[in-house]
Amino acid sequence: MKSNIRYLIVALICGSFVMSEVPTTEAKRKKKKEEPEQAPVDSLQQSKKHLSFGYRYLKNKQYKDAEIQLTRSWKFNPTSPKAAYYLGRLYNETEKVEEAINWFTTAIQLNPAGTNAKNAYYFLGQLYVLQENRPEAIRVYEILLDIAQTPEKEKQYLHHLVTLYVEEEDFETALTHTRRWGELAPGDPDVQDTIAKLALHTGEDDEALVQMEKVLEMNPEDYATLQTLAQMYVQKDMKLKAFEAYTKLHDFEPDNFLYLDQLLTLGKDLGKNQRYQNSLLRKMLKLQPNNLSVIERLVDSTGSIRMVNQGLKLDPGSGKLNYMKGQYFYDKWKKSAAKADSMDALKWFKRAKKDPQWTGNAKRMIDELDPPITEEEKMRQKFFNKTKKKEEEVDIEGKK
Repeated sequence: MKSNIRYLIVALICGSFVMSEVPTTEAKRKKKKEEPEQAPVDSLQQSKKHLSFGYRYLKNKQYKDAEIQLTRSWKFNPTSPKAAYYLGRLYNETEKVEEAINWFTTAIQLNPAGTNAKNAYYFLGQLYVLQENRPEAIRVYEILLDIAQTPEKEKQYLHHLVTLYVEEEDFETALTHTRRWGELAPGDPDVQDTIAKLALHTGEDDEALVQMEKVLEMNPEDYATLQTLAQMYVQKDMKLKAFEAYTKLHDFEPDNFLYLDQLLTLGKDLGKNQRYQNSLLRKMLKLQPNNLSVIERLVDSTGSIRMVNQGLKLDPGSGKLNYMKGQYFYDKWKKSAAKADSMDALKWFKRAKKDPQWTGNAKRMIDELDPPITEEEKMRQKFFNKTKKKEEEVDIEGKK
Protein backbone atom coordinates (compact mmCIF):
# COMPACT_ATOMS: atom_id res chain seq x y z
CA MET A 1 0.00 0.00 0.00
CA LYS A 2 2.81 2.31 0.95
CA SER A 3 4.59 1.41 -2.25
CA ASN A 4 1.53 2.40 -4.26
CA ILE A 5 1.31 5.73 -2.45
CA ARG A 6 5.05 6.31 -3.00
CA TYR A 7 4.59 5.54 -6.69
CA LEU A 8 1.71 7.96 -6.91
CA ILE A 9 3.71 10.72 -5.22
CA VAL A 10 6.64 10.16 -7.59
CA ALA A 11 4.30 10.19 -10.57
CA LEU A 12 2.75 13.44 -9.41
CA ILE A 13 6.14 15.05 -8.92
CA CYS A 14 7.35 13.90 -12.34
CA GLY A 15 4.11 15.04 -13.95
CA SER A 16 4.49 18.39 -12.34
CA PHE A 17 8.01 18.67 -13.64
CA VAL A 18 6.98 17.65 -17.14
CA MET A 19 4.11 20.10 -17.16
CA SER A 20 6.45 22.87 -16.17
CA GLU A 21 8.78 22.08 -19.10
CA VAL A 22 6.17 21.68 -21.90
CA PRO A 23 4.57 25.02 -22.88
CA THR A 24 0.84 25.24 -22.84
CA THR A 25 -1.18 26.64 -25.75
CA GLU A 26 -1.54 29.88 -23.81
CA ALA A 27 2.22 30.00 -23.28
CA LYS A 28 2.80 29.52 -27.00
CA ARG A 29 0.49 32.41 -27.78
CA LYS A 30 2.34 34.62 -25.33
CA LYS A 31 5.63 33.64 -26.88
CA LYS A 32 4.40 34.55 -30.35
CA LYS A 33 3.30 37.94 -29.07
CA GLU A 34 6.64 38.55 -27.41
CA GLU A 35 8.76 37.59 -30.50
CA PRO A 36 8.27 40.90 -32.45
CA GLU A 37 10.22 42.72 -29.75
CA GLN A 38 13.37 41.22 -31.26
CA ALA A 39 12.16 41.45 -34.91
CA PRO A 40 13.38 45.07 -35.66
CA VAL A 41 16.97 44.03 -35.12
CA ASP A 42 16.55 41.09 -37.45
CA SER A 43 14.61 43.23 -39.96
CA LEU A 44 17.33 45.87 -40.10
CA GLN A 45 19.92 43.21 -40.72
CA GLN A 46 17.79 41.66 -43.42
CA SER A 47 17.18 45.10 -44.95
CA LYS A 48 20.90 45.84 -45.07
CA LYS A 49 21.64 42.45 -46.59
CA HIS A 50 19.09 42.89 -49.38
CA LEU A 51 20.19 46.49 -49.89
CA SER A 52 23.76 45.33 -50.41
CA PHE A 53 22.66 42.72 -52.93
CA GLY A 54 20.37 45.20 -54.66
CA TYR A 55 23.13 47.80 -54.96
CA ARG A 56 25.46 45.26 -56.59
CA TYR A 57 22.81 44.19 -59.07
CA LEU A 58 22.02 47.84 -59.85
CA LYS A 59 25.68 48.62 -60.39
CA ASN A 60 25.91 45.71 -62.84
CA LYS A 61 22.67 46.85 -64.53
CA GLN A 62 20.88 43.62 -63.57
CA TYR A 63 17.71 45.55 -63.09
CA LYS A 64 15.22 42.72 -62.40
CA ASP A 65 17.36 41.22 -59.66
CA ALA A 66 18.08 44.70 -58.30
CA GLU A 67 14.37 45.46 -58.10
CA ILE A 68 13.66 42.23 -56.18
CA GLN A 69 16.44 42.83 -53.66
CA LEU A 70 15.78 46.54 -53.15
CA THR A 71 12.04 45.96 -52.76
CA ARG A 72 12.76 43.31 -50.10
CA SER A 73 15.12 45.70 -48.35
CA TRP A 74 12.38 48.34 -48.25
CA LYS A 75 9.82 45.84 -46.89
CA PHE A 76 12.15 44.90 -44.05
CA ASN A 77 12.82 48.58 -43.29
CA PRO A 78 10.27 51.01 -44.79
CA THR A 79 12.09 53.98 -43.29
CA SER A 80 15.40 53.40 -45.05
CA PRO A 81 16.42 56.50 -47.06
CA LYS A 82 19.09 54.44 -48.83
CA ALA A 83 16.63 51.82 -50.03
CA ALA A 84 14.31 54.58 -51.28
CA TYR A 85 17.19 56.36 -52.99
CA TYR A 86 18.43 53.25 -54.80
CA LEU A 87 14.91 52.37 -55.86
CA GLY A 88 14.78 55.88 -57.33
CA ARG A 89 18.06 55.22 -59.13
CA LEU A 90 16.73 51.91 -60.42
CA TYR A 91 13.54 53.40 -61.86
CA ASN A 92 15.45 56.38 -63.24
CA GLU A 93 17.78 54.09 -65.16
CA THR A 94 14.85 51.97 -66.41
CA GLU A 95 13.04 55.16 -67.51
CA LYS A 96 10.07 54.78 -65.18
CA VAL A 97 9.81 58.46 -64.48
CA GLU A 98 6.90 58.65 -62.05
CA GLU A 99 8.23 55.79 -59.89
CA ALA A 100 11.67 57.39 -59.86
CA ILE A 101 10.23 60.76 -58.77
CA ASN A 102 8.23 59.13 -55.97
CA TRP A 103 11.22 57.21 -54.58
CA PHE A 104 13.64 60.15 -54.79
CA THR A 105 11.05 62.33 -53.03
CA THR A 106 10.66 59.68 -50.32
CA ALA A 107 14.43 59.44 -49.87
CA ILE A 108 14.63 63.23 -49.35
CA GLN A 109 11.75 63.23 -46.88
CA LEU A 110 13.37 60.46 -44.82
CA ASN A 111 16.77 62.19 -44.61
CA PRO A 112 16.74 65.77 -45.97
CA ALA A 113 20.32 66.47 -44.87
CA GLY A 114 21.88 63.24 -46.12
CA THR A 115 24.38 62.92 -48.97
CA ASN A 116 21.91 60.90 -50.99
CA ALA A 117 19.37 63.71 -50.63
CA LYS A 118 21.59 66.02 -52.69
CA ASN A 119 21.90 63.38 -55.37
CA ALA A 120 18.16 62.74 -55.21
CA TYR A 121 17.51 66.47 -55.79
CA TYR A 122 19.87 66.40 -58.76
CA PHE A 123 18.02 63.46 -60.36
CA LEU A 124 14.66 65.06 -59.56
CA GLY A 125 15.72 68.20 -61.38
CA GLN A 126 16.53 66.19 -64.49
CA LEU A 127 13.28 64.25 -64.30
CA TYR A 128 11.13 67.36 -63.92
CA VAL A 129 12.88 68.92 -66.92
CA LEU A 130 12.16 65.72 -68.84
CA GLN A 131 8.50 66.03 -67.88
CA GLU A 132 8.55 69.74 -68.83
CA ASN A 133 7.36 70.46 -65.30
CA ARG A 134 9.33 73.70 -65.12
CA PRO A 135 7.92 75.06 -61.82
CA GLU A 136 8.99 71.91 -59.95
CA ALA A 137 12.33 71.82 -61.77
CA ILE A 138 12.93 75.44 -60.74
CA ARG A 139 12.04 74.65 -57.12
CA VAL A 140 14.54 71.76 -57.07
CA TYR A 141 17.38 73.68 -58.73
CA GLU A 142 16.87 76.62 -56.36
CA ILE A 143 17.37 74.17 -53.47
CA LEU A 144 20.45 72.73 -55.13
CA LEU A 145 21.80 76.25 -55.63
CA ASP A 146 21.37 77.00 -51.94
CA ILE A 147 23.28 73.86 -50.90
CA ALA A 148 25.94 74.01 -53.63
CA GLN A 149 29.39 73.67 -52.09
CA THR A 150 31.60 74.70 -55.02
CA PRO A 151 31.52 77.49 -57.63
CA GLU A 152 31.40 74.87 -60.37
CA LYS A 153 28.22 73.40 -58.92
CA GLU A 154 26.74 76.88 -58.57
CA LYS A 155 27.45 77.63 -62.23
CA GLN A 156 25.90 74.32 -63.23
CA TYR A 157 22.67 74.98 -61.31
CA LEU A 158 22.54 78.61 -62.43
CA HIS A 159 22.76 77.47 -66.03
CA HIS A 160 19.72 75.24 -65.52
CA LEU A 161 17.81 77.95 -63.68
CA VAL A 162 18.45 80.64 -66.29
CA THR A 163 17.23 78.30 -69.03
CA LEU A 164 14.11 77.39 -67.06
CA TYR A 165 13.24 80.98 -66.15
CA VAL A 166 13.64 82.08 -69.78
CA GLU A 167 11.34 79.26 -70.89
CA GLU A 168 8.85 80.45 -68.27
CA GLU A 169 9.31 83.99 -69.65
CA ASP A 170 10.39 85.28 -66.25
CA PHE A 171 13.20 87.34 -67.74
CA GLU A 172 13.82 89.51 -64.69
CA THR A 173 14.62 86.52 -62.47
CA ALA A 174 16.62 84.97 -65.28
CA LEU A 175 18.68 88.17 -65.49
CA THR A 176 19.26 88.17 -61.72
CA HIS A 177 20.60 84.62 -61.84
CA THR A 178 22.66 85.34 -64.95
CA ARG A 179 24.35 88.27 -63.22
CA ARG A 180 25.37 85.94 -60.39
CA TRP A 181 26.56 83.43 -62.99
CA GLY A 182 28.55 86.18 -64.69
CA GLU A 183 30.33 87.00 -61.42
CA LEU A 184 31.40 83.37 -61.17
CA ALA A 185 32.50 83.27 -64.83
CA PRO A 186 33.72 86.79 -65.73
CA GLY A 187 35.82 85.50 -68.64
CA ASP A 188 33.08 83.46 -70.31
CA PRO A 189 31.78 85.37 -73.36
CA ASP A 190 28.66 83.20 -73.59
CA VAL A 191 27.60 84.13 -70.07
CA GLN A 192 28.27 87.84 -70.65
CA ASP A 193 26.35 87.61 -73.92
CA THR A 194 23.40 86.05 -72.09
CA ILE A 195 23.45 88.92 -69.59
CA ALA A 196 23.46 91.40 -72.48
CA LYS A 197 20.54 89.75 -74.27
CA LEU A 198 18.44 89.50 -71.12
CA ALA A 199 19.26 93.07 -70.13
CA LEU A 200 18.21 94.22 -73.60
CA HIS A 201 14.99 92.21 -73.32
CA THR A 202 14.11 93.70 -69.94
CA GLY A 203 14.85 97.27 -71.02
CA GLU A 204 18.22 97.59 -69.29
CA ASP A 205 19.82 99.10 -72.41
CA ASP A 206 22.84 100.65 -70.72
CA GLU A 207 23.77 97.40 -69.02
CA ALA A 208 23.22 95.51 -72.28
CA LEU A 209 25.54 97.87 -74.14
CA VAL A 210 28.32 97.52 -71.55
CA GLN A 211 28.01 93.73 -71.55
CA MET A 212 28.12 93.51 -75.35
CA GLU A 213 31.27 95.61 -75.40
CA LYS A 214 32.78 93.14 -72.92
CA VAL A 215 31.78 90.26 -75.18
CA LEU A 216 33.50 91.91 -78.16
CA GLU A 217 36.65 92.46 -76.13
CA MET A 218 36.73 88.75 -75.41
CA ASN A 219 35.68 87.73 -78.92
CA PRO A 220 36.32 90.44 -81.56
CA GLU A 221 34.96 88.20 -84.33
CA ASP A 222 31.48 87.97 -82.81
CA TYR A 223 29.73 89.78 -85.66
CA ALA A 224 26.21 89.01 -84.42
CA THR A 225 26.92 90.92 -81.22
CA LEU A 226 28.68 93.65 -83.22
CA GLN A 227 25.57 94.13 -85.38
CA THR A 228 23.30 94.46 -82.33
CA LEU A 229 25.78 96.85 -80.79
CA ALA A 230 25.94 98.94 -83.98
CA GLN A 231 22.16 99.30 -83.98
CA MET A 232 22.24 100.39 -80.33
CA TYR A 233 24.91 102.99 -81.11
CA VAL A 234 22.63 104.42 -83.81
CA GLN A 235 19.64 104.51 -81.44
CA LYS A 236 21.70 106.27 -78.79
CA ASP A 237 23.09 108.74 -81.35
CA MET A 238 26.65 107.49 -80.77
CA LYS A 239 27.51 108.17 -84.41
CA LEU A 240 31.26 107.66 -84.37
CA LYS A 241 31.02 104.31 -82.58
CA ALA A 242 28.19 103.30 -84.91
CA PHE A 243 30.27 104.27 -87.95
CA GLU A 244 33.25 102.23 -86.70
CA ALA A 245 31.01 99.24 -85.99
CA TYR A 246 29.36 99.34 -89.43
CA THR A 247 32.74 99.77 -91.10
CA LYS A 248 33.92 96.55 -89.48
CA LEU A 249 30.68 94.81 -90.41
CA HIS A 250 31.03 95.98 -94.02
CA ASP A 251 34.61 94.67 -94.16
CA PHE A 252 33.31 91.30 -92.97
CA GLU A 253 30.28 91.26 -95.28
CA PRO A 254 30.88 93.68 -98.21
CA ASP A 255 27.72 92.63 -100.06
CA ASN A 256 25.37 93.64 -97.26
CA PHE A 257 23.30 96.55 -98.61
CA LEU A 258 22.09 97.59 -95.15
CA TYR A 259 25.63 98.16 -93.88
CA LEU A 260 26.41 100.40 -96.88
CA ASP A 261 23.21 102.37 -96.37
CA GLN A 262 24.03 102.94 -92.70
CA LEU A 263 27.58 103.97 -93.56
CA LEU A 264 26.25 106.47 -96.12
CA THR A 265 23.91 108.09 -93.58
CA LEU A 266 26.51 108.12 -90.82
CA GLY A 267 29.20 109.33 -93.21
CA LYS A 268 27.10 112.35 -94.15
CA ASP A 269 26.42 113.13 -90.49
CA LEU A 270 30.13 112.86 -89.67
CA GLY A 271 31.12 115.07 -92.62
CA LYS A 272 32.74 112.43 -94.83
CA ASN A 273 33.66 113.87 -98.24
CA GLN A 274 31.53 113.47 -101.37
CA ARG A 275 34.01 111.13 -102.94
CA TYR A 276 33.58 108.68 -100.08
CA GLN A 277 29.79 108.95 -100.25
CA ASN A 278 29.76 108.38 -104.02
CA SER A 279 31.91 105.28 -103.65
CA LEU A 280 29.32 103.86 -101.24
CA LEU A 281 26.48 104.73 -103.61
CA ARG A 282 28.20 102.98 -106.50
CA LYS A 283 28.69 99.87 -104.38
CA MET A 284 25.00 100.00 -103.47
CA LEU A 285 24.00 100.38 -107.11
CA LYS A 286 26.16 97.43 -108.06
CA LEU A 287 24.30 95.31 -105.54
CA GLN A 288 20.88 96.65 -106.60
CA PRO A 289 21.04 97.98 -110.18
CA ASN A 290 17.30 98.78 -110.26
CA ASN A 291 17.21 100.72 -107.01
CA LEU A 292 15.76 104.06 -108.12
CA SER A 293 16.50 105.74 -104.80
CA VAL A 294 20.21 104.99 -105.12
CA ILE A 295 20.21 106.24 -108.71
CA GLU A 296 18.53 109.50 -107.68
CA ARG A 297 21.06 110.00 -104.90
CA LEU A 298 23.88 109.46 -107.38
CA VAL A 299 22.24 111.92 -109.75
CA ASP A 300 22.05 114.48 -106.93
CA SER A 301 25.70 114.09 -106.03
CA THR A 302 27.20 113.67 -109.51
CA GLY A 303 24.69 115.21 -111.96
CA SER A 304 25.54 112.32 -114.30
CA ILE A 305 23.25 112.29 -117.35
CA ARG A 306 24.02 108.59 -117.65
CA MET A 307 22.48 108.07 -114.22
CA VAL A 308 19.52 110.24 -115.21
CA ASN A 309 18.88 108.13 -118.31
CA GLN A 310 19.27 104.93 -116.28
CA GLY A 311 16.68 106.19 -113.84
CA LEU A 312 14.25 107.24 -116.56
CA LYS A 313 14.31 103.73 -117.96
CA LEU A 314 13.00 102.54 -114.62
CA ASP A 315 10.56 105.43 -114.08
CA PRO A 316 9.81 107.51 -117.20
CA GLY A 317 7.31 109.64 -115.29
CA SER A 318 9.71 110.72 -112.55
CA GLY A 319 9.34 114.50 -112.20
CA LYS A 320 12.75 114.77 -110.58
CA LEU A 321 14.62 112.88 -113.31
CA ASN A 322 12.75 114.62 -116.14
CA TYR A 323 13.54 117.96 -114.53
CA MET A 324 17.22 117.04 -114.16
CA LYS A 325 17.41 116.00 -117.80
CA GLY A 326 15.84 119.32 -118.76
CA GLN A 327 18.42 121.03 -116.53
CA TYR A 328 21.19 119.18 -118.38
CA PHE A 329 20.07 120.58 -121.76
CA TYR A 330 19.38 123.98 -120.25
CA ASP A 331 22.99 124.16 -119.03
CA LYS A 332 24.18 123.16 -122.50
CA TRP A 333 22.01 125.86 -124.09
CA LYS A 334 23.45 128.45 -121.71
CA LYS A 335 26.91 127.60 -122.93
CA SER A 336 26.22 127.02 -126.63
CA ALA A 337 23.06 129.12 -127.23
CA ALA A 338 22.05 126.36 -129.62
CA LYS A 339 18.32 126.38 -130.31
CA ALA A 340 18.22 122.57 -130.32
CA ASP A 341 19.42 122.48 -126.72
CA SER A 342 16.75 124.96 -125.63
CA MET A 343 14.08 122.93 -127.41
CA ASP A 344 15.29 119.71 -125.72
CA ALA A 345 15.34 121.43 -122.35
CA LEU A 346 11.81 122.72 -122.93
CA LYS A 347 10.60 119.22 -123.84
CA TRP A 348 11.93 117.62 -120.63
CA PHE A 349 10.72 120.45 -118.41
CA LYS A 350 7.24 120.01 -119.83
CA ARG A 351 7.38 116.31 -118.93
CA ALA A 352 8.55 117.17 -115.43
CA LYS A 353 5.61 119.60 -115.08
CA LYS A 354 3.19 116.64 -115.14
CA ASP A 355 4.51 115.56 -111.75
CA PRO A 356 2.62 117.64 -109.11
CA GLN A 357 5.73 117.80 -106.92
CA TRP A 358 7.78 119.33 -109.71
CA THR A 359 5.14 121.49 -111.44
CA GLY A 360 6.31 124.76 -109.90
CA ASN A 361 10.02 124.25 -110.64
CA ALA A 362 9.35 123.04 -114.17
CA LYS A 363 7.04 125.97 -114.96
CA ARG A 364 9.65 128.52 -113.94
CA MET A 365 12.17 126.96 -116.33
CA ILE A 366 9.62 126.75 -119.12
CA ASP A 367 8.76 130.42 -118.67
CA GLU A 368 12.42 131.30 -118.90
CA LEU A 369 12.88 129.36 -122.11
CA ASP A 370 9.55 130.38 -123.61
CA PRO A 371 8.41 133.55 -121.82
CA PRO A 372 4.63 134.09 -121.69
CA ILE A 373 3.09 137.03 -123.66
CA THR A 374 2.66 140.22 -121.68
CA GLU A 375 -0.68 142.04 -121.48
CA GLU A 376 0.67 144.81 -123.68
CA GLU A 377 1.77 142.29 -126.26
CA LYS A 378 -1.62 140.61 -126.08
CA MET A 379 -3.35 143.96 -126.78
CA ARG A 380 -1.01 144.67 -129.65
CA GLN A 381 -1.60 141.23 -131.17
CA LYS A 382 -5.32 141.65 -130.74
CA PHE A 383 -5.23 145.04 -132.51
CA PHE A 384 -3.18 143.76 -135.43
CA ASN A 385 -5.36 140.67 -135.71
CA LYS A 386 -8.45 142.86 -136.01
CA THR A 387 -6.82 145.16 -138.60
CA LYS A 388 -5.66 142.22 -140.61
CA LYS A 389 -9.12 140.73 -140.53
CA LYS A 390 -10.70 143.95 -141.88
CA GLU A 391 -8.19 144.18 -144.67
CA GLU A 392 -8.97 140.65 -145.68
CA GLU A 393 -12.69 141.43 -145.71
CA VAL A 394 -12.08 144.49 -147.99
CA ASP A 395 -10.04 142.43 -150.37
CA ILE A 396 -12.78 139.85 -150.58
CA GLU A 397 -15.46 142.47 -151.31
CA GLY A 398 -13.30 144.10 -154.02
CA LYS A 399 -12.91 140.78 -155.75
CA LYS A 400 -16.65 140.35 -155.77
